Amino acid sequence: MKDMNEKEILRHVDHTLLSQEAVWDEIRQVCDDAVKYDTASVCIPPSYVKQAAEYVGGRVPICTVIGFPNGYETTAVKEFETKDAIANGADEIDMVINIGWLKDRKYDQIEEEIRILKNACGSKVLKVIIETCLLTDEEKVKMCEIVTRSGADYIKTSTGFSKAGATFDDISLFADHIGGNVKMKAAGGISSMEDAEKFLELGADRLGTSRIVKIVKTEEGIDSADVNNMSGENPAEGTCEMELSQGMIAKLIETATAQLAYSYSPYSGFKVGAALLAESGRIYTGCNIENSAFSPTNCAERTAFFKAVSEGERKFRAICIIGGKDISETVCTPPCGVCRQVMAEFCDPKKFKVILASGREKYRILRLEELLPFGFGAEYL
Repeated sequence: MKDMNEKEILRHVDHTLLSQEAVWDEIRQVCDDAVKYDTASVCIPPSYVKQAAEYVGGRVPICTVIGFPNGYETTAVKEFETKDAIANGADEIDMVINIGWLKDRKYDQIEEEIRILKNACGSKVLKVIIETCLLTDEEKVKMCEIVTRSGADYIKTSTGFSKAGATFDDISLFADHIGGNVKMKAAGGISSMEDAEKFLELGADRLGTSRIVKIVKTEEGIDSADVNNMSGENPAEGTCEMELSQGMIAKLIETATAQLAYSYSPYSGFKVGAALLAESGRIYTGCNIENSAFSPTNCAERTAFFKAVSEGERKFRAICIIGGKDISETVCTPPCGVCRQVMAEFCDPKKFKVILASGREKYRILRLEELLPFGFGAEYL
């Protein structure tokens, strides 16, 4: 790093685990990591706050989320959630605004809700998530003004559960329009030290991500398979370092399998389903769509990628592929050469995972570079 070392960056990280399938062993692990690497906080689901607060014993601040991820709970519900979280030991609250109110220009209601939650927080930190990927620049500027007036401590870009995460442009826009009493948090899709440093250079004070700690652990030689494979089972045959939890792998296999029912394959009779995991946390689906002229046929993998890219995604973690002549008798289905090239356009071949499944319990995980050695990329142009 040119201007910041890893320790400096880590001090700005809200080390985060908010996946729906998160279990206590995984929460405890991110707490241990947050303490070890001296992160700004550990951000976890509200249901684990009390247990985590007792476990860390004040060694790292506990952050949790309110009205997450959609923000359309009533103000009374959000206020109760906030008070409950603080009573359980939360030090920081990340709330989601009612985006529908913003679209309806109910600015006073949004500001009043933030004020109510800030009052419930007392001296604790309140961050306001506005989900920038769903907003126009005009709406983002308006939220900068509202958050500044409300007394909240931070404005935050994203939940990580919508169409896209933080962008450099959004943080730059925030910096131009927030008041001096408001700090900025970038969250969602921050997957490299270079991205982290850039966000901090632009003025962000916090980074919501789990990837930065994982990068440091990988550099230290700590195999992420040991971190994520909490069940004690051996990693899947042929796997590289596993950065996906067992719960997420199962979810991707289940989602891809469900897509087999939508396959349009009257000519080959071979059905393929795909589930593509974006860095934002959103899963995009695809099935194969055949054509009587053959060449216009689209594979399941490309269907998922094109769907995701058309909705603003540019960074991806993994894809699961499953296929078969009969939905009840599926087989391991490697992607064709064209699909591998499409993956290489948007994914780091050294990091992107391809899950080749024949069932929930039978699968292999490979790096894209193993499926596309000596691949042609933009670096040759």
